[in-house]
Amino acid sequence: MIGCRVYSLDIVDSTNEFAKALIGKTLPGTVVRARQQTHGRGRYGKAWYSPEQGLWMSVILKPAELGLITITAGVAVCEALHACGVSPSIKWPNDILLNNRKIGGILTEIVDHHVIVGIGLNLNIQSFPDELTDIASSVYLETGQRIDRETVFDHVCAQLERCYAMLTNSQVDELLSRWRSHAVFLGHDVIIEQGDRIMTCTARDISETGALIVSQSDGRIEQVLGGTCRLVN
Repeated sequence: MIGCRVYSLDIVDSTNEFAKALIGKTLPGTVVRARQQTHGRGRYGKAWYSPEQGLWMSVILKPAELGLITITAGVAVCEALHACGVSPSIKWPNDILLNNRKIGGILTEIVDHHVIVGIGLNLNIQSFPDELTDIASSVYLETGQRIDRETVFDHVCAQLERCYAMLTNSQVDELLSRWRSHAVFLGHDVIIEQGDRIMTCTARDISETGALIVSQSDGRIEQVLGGTCRLVN
């Protein structure tokens, strides 16, 4: 059960790092949360600005299949925010957007046959460092309204429990259908970056393994398993 045990911290370097140290000492479903992170991380080790006005949490899971965990968490976060009166969207593979501005992300890490799902949501942040102003936003900046962190936390745990049950009970079609309903870019031209490879293509769908299905200008279909994705302006 998600939230069977909750470690609530004031300040921590990273909830994912704290969760890693708990593996083997606690049950799957354990949640680590903090009011503030001093060394929050996103994908590729990028720093994640994590002041007190956000929700920073990590969940320890032990799934039989690893491929759709990020997809599962993305659906859960979107539906949790919907329950709080906010209408976000998903940008493959792990970004949560509001008004096409990034307000959150998911960092999934595999450690000793467990998966740590890190979730960061910019809730009531009123300003960002200069280097992030063109990249990041928050629920408050996009809506002008404050959102209660405890309410969001409760909904995220409940929706993650629900979506994870879909994954483990072979309801993948339903899970992917929900993901598609939140995906902001399907049918649009996108730029995919995979290391030195950069390609412009059209995002078509998502596969049963969580790969992004794209079409090239010559009609070729390709499944993209990693990298970053952004809409063509």
